[in-house]
Amino acid sequence: MFKTVIFLVLYTGIASYSAYGKVIITEEKLPVISNNLIPKETKPIPAIQIELPVYKEILHKIIPPKKDQPKTIKLVATTISNNTLNTNESIAAPTESPKKCQTDNLIDNVLGSDESIPCEVPVKADNGTALILTPFIEKGQIEEARNASIVNSDIFLGYQSYSGFLTVNKTYNSNIFFWYFPVEGKPVNETPWIIWLQGGPGASSMTGLFDEIGPFKVNPAGTLKKNQFTWLQNHSLVFIDNPVGTGYSFTEHVDGYVQDMSTYGIHLHEAVQQLVQLYPELRSAPLFIAGESYGGKYVPALAMELHKHKDLPGLDINLEGLIIGNAYVDPKMISHVTLPFYYFGLLNKEQLKIVDPLLKSFQSDIASNNSIAAKNKWNSLIAVLLFLSHQKQAYNFLKDDLPVGRYINFLKTSEVKKALHVGDIKFSFVNMTVNSRMSPDFLSSSKRLFEELLVDYRVLAYCGQLDQMLPCVFTSEHYRTWQWNGSAEFLEATRYPYIYNAKRAGYHKSGGHLTEVVIRGAGHMVPVDEPAPTQNLVARWTHNKPLSQRFGLLEGSYVQEFVKNSSMIYL
Repeated sequence: MFKTVIFLVLYTGIASYSAYGKVIITEEKLPVISNNLIPKETKPIPAIQIELPVYKEILHKIIPPKKDQPKTIKLVATTISNNTLNTNESIAAPTESPKKCQTDNLIDNVLGSDESIPCEVPVKADNGTALILTPFIEKGQIEEARNASIVNSDIFLGYQSYSGFLTVNKTYNSNIFFWYFPVEGKPVNETPWIIWLQGGPGASSMTGLFDEIGPFKVNPAGTLKKNQFTWLQNHSLVFIDNPVGTGYSFTEHVDGYVQDMSTYGIHLHEAVQQLVQLYPELRSAPLFIAGESYGGKYVPALAMELHKHKDLPGLDINLEGLIIGNAYVDPKMISHVTLPFYYFGLLNKEQLKIVDPLLKSFQSDIASNNSIAAKNKWNSLIAVLLFLSHQKQAYNFLKDDLPVGRYINFLKTSEVKKALHVGDIKFSFVNMTVNSRMSPDFLSSSKRLFEELLVDYRVLAYCGQLDQMLPCVFTSEHYRTWQWNGSAEFLEATRYPYIYNAKRAGYHKSGGHLTEVVIRGAGHMVPVDEPAPTQNLVARWTHNKPLSQRFGLLEGSYVQEFVKNSSMIYL
């Protein structure tokens, strides 16, 4: 999923405080803002820390402090993602800070506080130790490693699972975290298994587990409940925090972060090879690699590495297909990002003109392959478009908020940390250092990889109808440009309604190993918005079953209902 970095949230006609004073921003000022958002100097956005003395004098002139304030305080750059505020700081267990210290609160320090809360000495929580499984594998201690990776099922509604870390770069001590759920009630070595890769870049695959396709979700009360539409019903599932630095995955050196899809593919391939050594029942099972949004680059990068090594002794894995959802494959898919806002009726032509200078500058950067500048302008474009359309997010324009990220507090507890074998490794919901380091890759294209992979493997590309970031019309038009030995068959294929529970859940067409599906009522994160038809779709596709009935159902339902309701009088 795309993560939009926004350092100033604007609301029409509402006064807000900034580091430079009290400002009122109106729509009339947007042409100037749009032009000013075209950066003169473009560099990757680092995980920054700002010392208070730089702004202390300005802030104190706005609102004088009530008491003597500490000399410094660290502010952490934030990202607005899925309507959730995240930071580069990892999440600490609640037992580590039993009471809030006055120096930990920005409002207390900058605006002053009438209270003086004494700081308590942090109590070290018993989180267990991080389980690095690679040394066991290298020594041939597979059974010991497998047993050590067992997750306490009592905490997770009785589901059997395994988790731990796999080292993918010893030079920088880079380790990737995985969580594996074997399918229940079916032979694992024969049942399809799915590797889930969250997008971002920098978003944890725990979102895919807890909010999308995993066996459980988190209640508002913070407890687990079963997900009746989990993909685990028909598949084994492996969730990988990727790239290194995302979620629980970590590295001990800045050079351990990846900056391109080539290095990413090598890391993931190394992790998957270790994974099938630990759980050899997966090697012969049909594998499908799945991901959404930026996963449109991750999925083919891993698939290509597996494909290149498939004939080497001991490296063969039964890869059968790829699954991508609202995928970012090529920069041409986002070059006209303003149009969905216009066509959905969220902006008018006058408002489009306001954004036009920034849009043209963004398109110019795409044309010149200036990834870092293009990414910065993309972030600015989304911020301005959301402001103009009075939206909080651009993943589904029919929703104000997105129900994701509730699991974060659940992962804070020492009981869960010990069960998952992560020890004191800190969790990052969206790691902006990872996101920043991947900036040079922003304009790379995975088109060539898909064209090559489609010769040997099946691809399912589904899309949520209400997405504004990567709308279906742009993704569909891009797929039509792919050239492989089955492209003519795909272009000539008939498009049918996708039927679920006797209702039209979307549309699908298949040809030449490629299946394209549009899901009605869903946005950028299709399994979140329409979990039932999506679960059905994926299970039927991975098991090579027809996606839906065709003309019989059409003639027996839609046409008759159309006539019965006298809908033709409006034609």
